[in-house]
Amino acid sequence: MLKLVIACALFSICSYVGFEYGEGFNRRMMQLREILKSLIILQNDILYGSTPLPEAFENFSYKVEEPIHSFINGIREKLVSGSVESVYDGVAEEYREFKGKFSLNDNDIKILGDFFKSLGESGVFGQERIFSLAIEGIRMNLKDAEDTAKKNVKLYRYLGVCVGGMLTIFVL
Repeated sequence: MLKLVIACALFSICSYVGFEYGEGFNRRMMQLREILKSLIILQNDILYGSTPLPEAFENFSYKVEEPIHSFINGIREKLVSGSVESVYDGVAEEYREFKGKFSLNDNDIKILGDFFKSLGESGVFGQERIFSLAIEGIRMNLKDAEDTAKKNVKLYRYLGVCVGGMLTIFVL
């Protein structure tokens, strides 16, 4: 009886770990979609609406999902209160707080870091180029994330179930 309980627990735990690890790939893909959406909304507000940055952050933060919503609100609060000197400083401080909630890789972070370093530092034409570069970079990373998720989500789910099944057989 005890062997059966242990075998079921091992199978369940291994399956859960496989599913959870596989979902990390989906989370990255979903977060990149939200970031792309937020960049496009921000671009429209700033370039075509001539909206000030804190107000633009407030406008689009309600149109995106968590954790990006809270992340953007935190940046906006830092900009409005004047506790940071630049947008990049606000983003860096806020990212340190939210790092565990994001499933982004180093390349994604680099693109966003470069974007926020130059946001608000140039004229309209410069901003347009900056937005275009960031949006194109995120689009390429999103395509890569979709391909990776397509392959790896199933792989890690099956791997978790198979390892759980193998351990169950060994226990019994």
